[in-house]
Amino acid sequence: MTETMTEPAKTYRRSVLRGTSGAVAACVVLLFLAVLSSQIFFQLQGYPGFGWGAVAAHALAAAIAVLLQRFADRRRGGVSALASLAVVLDAAVTLWLFWWS
Repeated sequence: MTETMTEPAKTYRRSVLRGTSGAVAACVVLLFLAVLSSQIFFQLQGYPGFGWGAVAAHALAAAIAVLLQRFADRRRGGVSALASLAVVLDAAVTLWLFWWS
């Protein structure tokens, strides 16, 4: 290899699953912010709102989703796929427990 030739740049292929789980993690964080702001609003108006337990549970779900997504973004292969699926599962459990059941 001569000096004018260079090594091809390493490109990392991002998967659709990781991209989708990143969007889901961002939505879980936005959901937490919406629940928190509505709880504060309702408390100031004198209404009970969702309750601080629901706010804490949404905060926990958002933190778990972000940590799992961070883990998925820094790993490769099956471990990354499992972490991405865990983000989607975290969001599904949160929605099921607090919104649909």
